[in-house]
Amino acid sequence: MNSLRMIIKYWMRSKRNFWLSFLFQAISVATSLFPPIFIGRLVGALDPSVPKPEISHLWTYFGISVLFGFFGFLFGRWGRIKSAEVSSRAQYELRSDLQTAIYKQSFAYFDRQETGQLISRATSDVEQTTQIFGFGLATGIQALFQMVGVVTSTILLEIRLAWIFAGIPISLIASLLITYKLKPIFLETRVTFGDLTSQMQENILGAQVVRIFSNQKKAKRKFDGKNTAFYNASVKSAKWSSVFLPLNVVIVGLMFVLALMSGGRLYLSGEIPFSIISTVISYIGYSTWSITIFSNIMLAFVQADSSLVRIQEVFDSQPDVQEKKDAVPVPTKGFKGKVEFEHVTFGYLQSNPILHNISFKVPPGAKIAIIGTTGSGKSSIINLLPRFYDVHQGAVKIDGVDVRDYKIQDLRKNIGIVSQETFMFNRSIAENISFGKDDATLEEIKRVAKIANLDAFIESLSDGYDSLVGERGTRLSGGQKQRLSIARAILVRPGILIFDDSTSSVDVETEYKIQSALEQVMQNTTTFIITQRVSTIRNVDIIIVLDKGRIVGMGEHEELMKDNVLYKQIYETLYRKQKGGFEYSSPVIPGGKFQ
Repeated sequence: MNSLRMIIKYWMRSKRNFWLSFLFQAISVATSLFPPIFIGRLVGALDPSVPKPEISHLWTYFGISVLFGFFGFLFGRWGRIKSAEVSSRAQYELRSDLQTAIYKQSFAYFDRQETGQLISRATSDVEQTTQIFGFGLATGIQALFQMVGVVTSTILLEIRLAWIFAGIPISLIASLLITYKLKPIFLETRVTFGDLTSQMQENILGAQVVRIFSNQKKAKRKFDGKNTAFYNASVKSAKWSSVFLPLNVVIVGLMFVLALMSGGRLYLSGEIPFSIISTVISYIGYSTWSITIFSNIMLAFVQADSSLVRIQEVFDSQPDVQEKKDAVPVPTKGFKGKVEFEHVTFGYLQSNPILHNISFKVPPGAKIAIIGTTGSGKSSIINLLPRFYDVHQGAVKIDGVDVRDYKIQDLRKNIGIVSQETFMFNRSIAENISFGKDDATLEEIKRVAKIANLDAFIESLSDGYDSLVGERGTRLSGGQKQRLSIARAILVRPGILIFDDSTSSVDVETEYKIQSALEQVMQNTTTFIITQRVSTIRNVDIIIVLDKGRIVGMGEHEELMKDNVLYKQIYETLYRKQKGGFEYSSPVIPGGKFQ
């Protein structure tokens, strides 16, 4: 019933057109019930046992049949047009709501869900609702009215033949039993198709890795396994779906036979004229269409139900990160940049904490480096600042306010993030840089591109800033993508800037040029840096040393080199790796504002 309520809910998004469709279809059915009566009289005129009607009467019967048929066609067409508008709007709204529901989910949701399954729900599952939203409305109303109409007309015409239409509820009950059997099978087809989509996406995205390790056969076997599961589920659904048509043919055939037998007996005994038998047979023909349509609607509903169940799961998924009703906006001037972690404990699974009782304070405009062993929780700390995840215990504060008290959109707009894994949209370079600021001028875009040491490369391209970057930035090198990501982050003028190993793909000289340029434009911008570059580590204001999710050291470089064994080991290891290369002693980025 949840799916039925969902279908009606989206039909009602076009309430006016829905009721107009209902009205037009009702009129169409009402007018279509009259032609069989007059056609029956025309056929009855052939009965030699009754007086011959005047030719003018026959022409009148014919004319009335044509007239009612024309109006039935006209109103039916109007009804179908309105139904198509309702259907198209319903699917439009469903796609829009699903996209919104996916975007509102927390990062933890995407950690749990396969991308292929989400793509399947947003595309194939929505497409599976086409029949019920369109076909179900356009023909369902007409079939329902027609069923009621033919039974009512037969009762009024000759009640002794009305029992023949008992085949209608028998057909509907049988169809319900079949659809009950089909429901889990159709759900299986949707799940296996989602698995197949996930595997296909993985094979495409990982095609280069597959070729590097010559594992094409292994990838093919995995794909074939998912493909076979979908095939088997599809065959099972086809076997049961194929029962509908033969079943209805048998039931309708029996109705014709019974009408001829029962009606013929009454005719031969002189109790009814032949015209009534002809009319009832015409009504059985009408009911044939209605029975077939209702069976198809049930089939369409159970198909849509399996898809709507999967879509509803997305709608029902509540984000782990919720905005408070009384959330406060970030001040118009942005953050000052004071950051406090107060006894923070956090883990991506609550049963498995990664950070343990983390506490530190950062003054506005400071530059902080976070280093530590692999898996020590460096990225987890910076994921808590923009509330990608919520702490399990303790609090993260910016300018003295718990981040959970800010409006989420405001919070994230005022924190610039440059990650190691950069994502580029298949748009122009200018559009990728200005993604966080739609009203950015070309001058602003060029300015931040120069800061990111990307301007010379862009201007060397034939289309300059209008050059497309390719899907996922395939036309850019790793370093170019990272520099573009830096330009994108600083364009929004954030009060807090986070670099998550964001210069790992650029050489030391380029990194130095970027940092030198940042000096000129950043003031009072609190900067968090996760990096493996000793030049950067050595010259920050505060270094936080992590080990197994705990702070084991915090201070300046010289202080930690003297007093912290782990920091000294990490630093000397990185220094040995990098001393053979070109190493700048980059200056500390001072306070100030974007100029």
